[in-house]
Amino acid sequence: MSYSAEISRTNPSCFLFLVDQSGSMSDPFGDGEVPRKKADGVADATNRLLQNLVIKCAKEEGIRDY
Repeated sequence: MSYSAEISRTNPSCFLFLVDQSGSMSDPFGDGEVPRKKADGVADATNRLLQNLVIKCAKEEGIRDY
């Protein structure tokens, strides 16, 4: 059973990101023509997630403190 709760100004939340920084993160991954490092993929995914969180918290008066 998963945990769920509303995130609001009266019920704020905290996000914790655990990011692998080991040497293997410089290894390539994927089958694309241009090999990408694992670290680049993690950075892109994390940045997209943070951007989406900010967009969801944004209202006309600015970024709300959730």
